[in-house]
Amino acid sequence: MAIQCIVVDDEPLAVQVIEAFISKMPELQLQRSFSNPLEALAYLKQEPSVKLVFLDIQMPELTGVEFMQLLQNQVDVVIISAYDEYALDGFQYEATDYLLKPVSFERFVKAVQKVVNKQQKDNISLVQNEFIFIRTDKRIVRVNLSEILFIEALRNYVAIQTANQKILTLQNLRGIEEILPPQKFIRVHKSFITAIDKIDSVERQRIFIGAHTIPIGDTYVKQFFEAIKLG
Repeated sequence: MAIQCIVVDDEPLAVQVIEAFISKMPELQLQRSFSNPLEALAYLKQEPSVKLVFLDIQMPELTGVEFMQLLQNQVDVVIISAYDEYALDGFQYEATDYLLKPVSFERFVKAVQKVVNKQQKDNISLVQNEFIFIRTDKRIVRVNLSEILFIEALRNYVAIQTANQKILTLQNLRGIEEILPPQKFIRVHKSFITAIDKIDSVERQRIFIGAHTIPIGDTYVKQFFEAIKLG
């Protein structure tokens, strides 16, 4: 499955170059480009499917370093800058790579490969675990991944639905999504994550798992059908 990414840069020409590079990379899928970093941060909060940001280091509203501080390592970041003196700051906040403008396609490919390798290693370590531990009201519960049907964010808590029970936790949906293997689970709505192998059928923007009906959010439709190879 392609890595979902965004571009954050206030220079239109630089954005066009990176967008053109992304279009040549089957490993990547561009969701959006932003000239305003504050708008990009707001978007990332609503779109947990984004796993990579191509980020300019110098922007008027918010610098790239400030952006990464607010991002708190939630996604991989490849910094793009005309100035190499900011490289140390970028790596201090765990940027995956640092590209100097003008960026060549060859150098861009190397940066993407770093991201792919890093995310594959992260995914392998997650897949090796066949269960997760969830904190409930009074104890920590082991939940086998093979038993999970779907996970739903409710008003004040998250419900993990298995065939036999519903486990409630105060952990947030994004935090749980980060520890689930992406080969087996997919975010289909701002409030739902489903187990791919538990899906019985799909009708328009509805998923059916046994007696349960799960909506597919408008912003998740494309990535969902790509994940199940129907997009």
